[in-house]
Amino acid sequence: MTIRENMKSDVTVTDIEHRALTGNSAYIIFIILMIVTALVLPINVLAFHEGGEGYCEGCHVLHQSDGGAETYTLKGSDPSSTCLLCHAESGQYYNVLSNDGSSYTPGGDFYWLTRTFTWTDNFILSSSEGDKHGHNIVASDYGLMDDSILTSAPGGLYPSSAMGCESCHDPHGTTDGDNAGGSVSASGNYRLLGGIGYNGGSQAYGNTFKYPAPVAVADPDNWTETDYNHVAYGSGMSEWCTNCHESFLSRGDIHPSGNSAKLNKNTSSNYNAYIKTGTISGDRASAYSSLVPFELGIDDIAFLDPYSTSGPDPGKKANVMCLTCHRAHASAFNLIGRWDFQVTFLADSHPMQGDGGVTGNDEFNSYYGRDIIAEFGPYQRQLCNKCHLQD
Repeated sequence: MTIRENMKSDVTVTDIEHRALTGNSAYIIFIILMIVTALVLPINVLAFHEGGEGYCEGCHVLHQSDGGAETYTLKGSDPSSTCLLCHAESGQYYNVLSNDGSSYTPGGDFYWLTRTFTWTDNFILSSSEGDKHGHNIVASDYGLMDDSILTSAPGGLYPSSAMGCESCHDPHGTTDGDNAGGSVSASGNYRLLGGIGYNGGSQAYGNTFKYPAPVAVADPDNWTETDYNHVAYGSGMSEWCTNCHESFLSRGDIHPSGNSAKLNKNTSSNYNAYIKTGTISGDRASAYSSLVPFELGIDDIAFLDPYSTSGPDPGKKANVMCLTCHRAHASAFNLIGRWDFQVTFLADSHPMQGDGGVTGNDEFNSYYGRDIIAEFGPYQRQLCNKCHLQD
């Protein structure tokens, strides 16, 4: 007897069995396809510092205390050592501590803190000490210690003993929404820089930031700085630096810097025309140099282009800033210079082959892989001339 006779249906028992088997097979195939799709296709995963999977566990060891309360212990011996578990990872674009100076990030490579160079000039022994190459972060797991000479920040009171990655960068993004100017940030601040009210790290003994994070934009996935891939600085960088270096914008004995230190029409024209010592035939469209960056005087990140090769617009709002001449992390040169401030010709910059303390590609990496003689010639003078045109 068929099911049709009892259920008024055209379906037989055999039909039902076949469809049941076919349905199960389709269901199994569907599940397999879903699993394969999840494994193969890209997924919109939040970045590490934006609350993605492993957010807390990336830096902290989570466990229960005897009383049952959850505690959070850093994976490194100190905050900076914890940061460097990832940011000293070989081959990663976000590496800021290499083993040879080859991390060409905008901020510089903390490797240079470990290098002291010596040489003899006219029978006089000279040196370029590691402590003078950058911000001396305390990362004991990586052999990095606080400044052996300075006890506090130049021009301010921030203690050297408290200096670490978290002195500038807020890993939790707790000072939210100063300036929505960044690419990798929990709070919207460029590079997770602490904003108004940030304490400069838990070891900073009551330091409180007065200025917001700067407005700036960079490629979030490519930190190698070149003339055509670089940070586009909008505004507020020098002001933000004075959260620790309080007196630097008000002192009359140092170079003007900040939102009010505008590049006038003549200075902007100099920047755009200057190519190298003896050559001033450049044009604005290709004038940008990552060795001498400038701030555009713009508060809206929508108008910032990290791939632009243009120089400043004469008569507009561009200005000089601290990072025009210095790097934020470290460089191969004294005073965290973008170039060697102590020589007449850049071809004589230290480190150079033959200097005490030079290893591997130190000379090549000091200028981010740029051959200074090939690019600028043997008699290239100080890059202050990019704006001041005195050579």
